[in-house]
Amino acid sequence: MDDIAREQLAKRLSALSLKDARKEIRSLDPDADMAFWRNATWDEHQTLWLLPNAELSITLVEKTDFKDSNHQIGGGPGRYTAQKADYRYIEARVMPLERPAKNHSRP
Repeated sequence: MDDIAREQLAKRLSALSLKDARKEIRSLDPDADMAFWRNATWDEHQTLWLLPNAELSITLVEKTDFKDSNHQIGGGPGRYTAQKADYRYIEARVMPLERPAKNHSRP
């Protein structure tokens, strides 16, 4: 897949919701594997999908918004409450696989 096709795929996946983007990734390659789920990198959470048959790696990027909640943290003083994390899907990044898999088969 050339650069233009990868760019178009990234734009198409970015326009979808996170759930629909995951479905689209699975439809692109039935052997798609999720390597990382919400791996925190600076201020974003990245989910990495490896598509060995298409020789692509797709990263779905989410941002986090923290809000206070009424849930108290157990064992701590009464004034400490947990924070609620809301994840917003931002974009998709499509790159060629650095080490293409050959003869990939699922166990």
